Amino acid sequence: MSMLVAILLGLIQGLTEFIPISSTAHLTLAGHLLGVIDPLHPERWTAFIATIQMGTLAAVFVYFRRDIMGMTRAFVSEVLQPWKIPPSQWSADARMGVLVCLGTIPIVTIGLAFKKLIEGPLTKDPIVIAIGLVVVGILLWYAERKARFDRGLDQLRITDALLIGLAQVMALVPGASRSGSTIMAGLFRGLNREDAARFSFLLSIPAVAGAGVLEFAGELKHLSWSEGGPQLLAATIAALLSGYASIAFLLRFLRTRSVNVFVVYRLLLGGVLLATACTPQSQVQDSASIVDSGYASSTQPTIAQAGDSVHATITSKVRVRTSMGSFDIGLYGNDAPLTVENFVELVKRRYYDRILIHRVVPDFVIQMGDPKTRDVHARAEWGKGGMTASGSPLPEEIDEASIPMKIGYIRGTVAMARKTESGTGTSQFFICLDGAAGLPPQYTIFGTVVNGMDVVRAISEVDVEPGPLGIIDSSPRKPIVIRSIRLL
Repeated sequence: MSMLVAILLGLIQGLTEFIPISSTAHLTLAGHLLGVIDPLHPERWTAFIATIQMGTLAAVFVYFRRDIMGMTRAFVSEVLQPWKIPPSQWSADARMGVLVCLGTIPIVTIGLAFKKLIEGPLTKDPIVIAIGLVVVGILLWYAERKARFDRGLDQLRITDALLIGLAQVMALVPGASRSGSTIMAGLFRGLNREDAARFSFLLSIPAVAGAGVLEFAGELKHLSWSEGGPQLLAATIAALLSGYASIAFLLRFLRTRSVNVFVVYRLLLGGVLLATACTPQSQVQDSASIVDSGYASSTQPTIAQAGDSVHATITSKVRVRTSMGSFDIGLYGNDAPLTVENFVELVKRRYYDRILIHRVVPDFVIQMGDPKTRDVHARAEWGKGGMTASGSPLPEEIDEASIPMKIGYIRGTVAMARKTESGTGTSQFFICLDGAAGLPPQYTIFGTVVNGMDVVRAISEVDVEPGPLGIIDSSPRKPIVIRSIRLL
């Protein structure tokens, strides 16, 4: 990821986090269009998002620092000591602190109760995101139409805080927008637009801080200063600055104008996403182009060039038996000797037996090789790598002048999934389908399917469940088991 792209993504995160148009939808869409989401390593994108969200969280703390300090001091000195100051005599800051705490209860309760569903693939589906944009957009329009705008924060009651907090639960669905949901509820309760937005931002602090810090802590293992650290820092700073600016902009904007401009934008974007998400061919085409269109060049081998003029020597074969049938892989022992040696040793150890084919992207790739795939509850961990035969990283064998790389990622090519940095090959491998021809030359090609391509094709056509990144990170709804891999 270039520094410019990183800063652009940070700006998008900051600008869309607080304006009621859904940051999740925009950041994911931008990631796809800019080609920075690696479908073989989606954890990197998750870690990137979790980090730059810390920037927008910091923006809230900086902008509302006086409110936060005032509420905190008053809450400790008044609310936590009711024998000194009874509730009837609480200051405005103490009262607001109580209302924010009460308004946070619904999202914490429901978020914990439905954690698995919320983190599952259903809420990552592009159609779900589009529906969230449209539904909350319509509700926001209706709230604007029915709002009285005759109440301020000083008139906010416990019932109001709980109802607005309940609306915040809608933000658990990507596309709904936290600010959009809570501003909508505030308008329904009669708040003026600016105070509805202000309470929306204050209410978001406990939930965003709690969930954000936990998510960031969980993704720290995927972050490294030597692997994109400066770009990540720049994106986070950009998110902080643009987030601060978007808060200030929205509060000023809502003093004199309605939310209808955001409603129109949400409906248009939701309509576009619905139209594209419901077109299977567009998803398949995107799978190939998402990886990194910047790698395409006149030197990239085409399918015709590979099939007609380049041939690699198959030195040995293995048979892969799956719950959907068997296929044979011819190994390029002369052209990728270290990778083949590692793979064969793992086969001899029966390392691959009884694991799942954990990633299936229609007309793109099928991927396997991580022991975590035995556990269907470890979905978030799938595809993050496994042990090599020696227990140490594989030396890379990616020489664009070699015969395997000239063949390219054509239909039937078998490659070792690995990260782009030096010496990080893993035990995972994937089989290419037609759409993988656009993959960048960064995965070691060590074999090809020589028999049973019809089985591979059948596996690629099973019903899939979109993952965190949608169709490019999908897994079979019904588990497909690798029963064994044996040398022939």
